[in-house]
Order: sequence, then C-alpha cells, then structure tokens
Amino acid sequence: MRCDAKVIVESLNTAVLVMDEEFRIFFTNQSAEQLFGKSQSHLTTLKLTDIIDPMQTSVLEALKEAVKPNFQGFIATEVIFNTGPSISVKGDLYISSYAGKTRGVLAEIRSVIHQQKVIDDIYRRDQHNAAQDLVRSLAHEIKNPLGGIRGAAQLLEISYGTTPGLKDYTSVIIEQTDRLKNLVDRLLGPQRPNPLTSANIHYVLEKVLSLIGMQIQGQIKIEKDYDPSLPEIPLDIDGMEQVFLNIILNATQALDETHTKNPVIKITTRATFSMAINDIKYSTCMAVSISNNGPQIPQSLLSTIFYPMVTTKNSGSGLGLSLAQSIVQRHQGLIDCQSNPEKTIFRVLLPLNKHRTSSEEK
Repeated sequence: MRCDAKVIVESLNTAVLVMDEEFRIFFTNQSAEQLFGKSQSHLTTLKLTDIIDPMQTSVLEALKEAVKPNFQGFIATEVIFNTGPSISVKGDLYISSYAGKTRGVLAEIRSVIHQQKVIDDIYRRDQHNAAQDLVRSLAHEIKNPLGGIRGAAQLLEISYGTTPGLKDYTSVIIEQTDRLKNLVDRLLGPQRPNPLTSANIHYVLEKVLSLIGMQIQGQIKIEKDYDPSLPEIPLDIDGMEQVFLNIILNATQALDETHTKNPVIKITTRATFSMAINDIKYSTCMAVSISNNGPQIPQSLLSTIFYPMVTTKNSGSGLGLSLAQSIVQRHQGLIDCQSNPEKTIFRVLLPLNKHRTSSEEK
C-alpha cells in the first residue's frame, strides 16, 4: 500500500517543523500551527532560532551541531518557545537531520502541557469511572431495603391508622423513603440508554435555551456564537439536552447566588482539529463551549468536579455533572472545565469523524 508522507505528518499529534540548514522553516504540520498559535504561512517566515527563548543558550548552542556531518540528533526537555509578546509555550524538542537532494533539519516538539493534560484526562476518567462504580454498588445496596421500609410503614398505617399521631410518623417514613429512592435512582442513572438519532447540536441547544429563558426572564444575558457549518451527528437527544441543561443551570445559579454584575453566559460552537479525547486522537471534533463571567471554581475542586457527590453549591446532590460526563462519554466525548477569576468555561467535545488513533501514536 502506497503511503502519503504528507498525510501521515499532518496526522501526527507532535508538532513538526522542516527546515533548511540555516533553520529557516519551510513546512509545518497542523499540530505545529496549534501549538504556536500561528498559521503555516506565518511560521514559514521564521527561523527556529527566532522562536526559541534567547535564555536557552545550551539549546541554541546544540543546534549549531545539527548542520555538521554525522550529526546524530539531540533531545532538549522543557524548552521555552516565544510565540508572541508575553506569550510562550513549553515543550520537549527533538532535533534530527535529513539528507536528500538537499540537507536540512527536522524538529519535533511535544507540548509539555499537552502531555500532562493527556495524563490528567486519563487519570480523571479512570477515577470518575471508579467513583461511579462504587456509587452504583452502594446505591443498589441501599435501594433493596428501602422498598421493605416503605412497605412496613404502609402496613403499620393500615393496621394502626387509627392510633393518634401514628399516621404522621408513617407519612414521614414513606415521604423520606421516596425521597431516598429518587436519589438512588439518579445515582444509578438510566437503565436503558436512549437510541442515538442523527441531529444538529444547535437544535438541542436551542431547545435547552428556550427552557432556560423562561427561568431567567432576561436577567442574565445569553450570547450565541454558532458555527452553522457543523454537521448532524448521532446523538442521544434527551441525554444531551440534560447535559447542556445541567451545565447552563449551574452557571445561572452561580451568577445569581454571587450577584454577579452584568451576568453573561456565552455559548460557542466550533470544529476543532487533531483533538485527543480519552487518549484517542480524532482528526475533527465538535466543541461546544459554555462560559460565564461568574465566580471562579476553586482549583481544589476542578480535578474532581465531575465525580459523583462533588458540588460547589450549598444545596444540591452533586450528581448533575457526573451524569452529564457519563452521557457525553457514551458519545465517545468528554467534558472539560477551565476556571479563573474572570471566566469559567465548560467545554463539551464530541468526535465528528470515525477515524481515530491512540494519541501517542506516530
């Protein structure tokens, strides 16, 4: 089978720069554009030595060896690359030479932040799944005796209903047993997942926003920035409605409880490329970002916010985001969260294509 080298290089999750002997860049792949935040046409006006931080003297000195005969290559870790005024990225740099009609230098750069994010995502996914398994096991153990307690209370009410005050007690037992049963059912989640139906994500978002609009009554500004070119994909429509409803309601509650001035929720949809989700790399994904200008989520909670029973609210079970993550994972997707004092963003990532490879593959 004939291989197209350019297609292979473009599919790599590693940033690749192809240069001449003076380190002038004349080819980059998409991962390099994403890493440096610059287009290929801009990068090809630069030299590698232009974007390596000048304080990295040992790396710059080592580069001089790359143009000498019999160069064996070298690796430099945590190299700082200056991509713009006050903007830098850190990555591991792999340098090798190539020879054909002309001689040149090849650079591969792995983002340190990206590698750590992949590791963190895998860890969070495994912890989330383990926590869900534990909660479901406990929920099953709790659910069985609840039926017995409720039945016993009903029998007492039937047998001794005329006893003064007894009906009040049995009513409390039945009411609280039903409340616990509803909580347990939510912990267990849907027993039969809904079928996937081809639908446009904006149709789902608009249904959710119509419900939200009735509640907020214009007190919170809703901004929409949709990409109309996004295609239909197979969705559990009811499930995805619940996902977006949970995220947006959490945002409205946070804005309301903290009395945020000029509260805004912004919903953005875009296509993203060469995205790794749960250690699987997809060439094209859909990203639905839901941001608000409310309070920052404490850093101590960010890594566990999708676990069952974890919440930032004074009231609430902490199940909404955990169930939302489970629904999105059924679509081979992921929800992530970033938060700072100015903005909190929940991003729902859904694959748009079937082609996928391990994010560590080359």
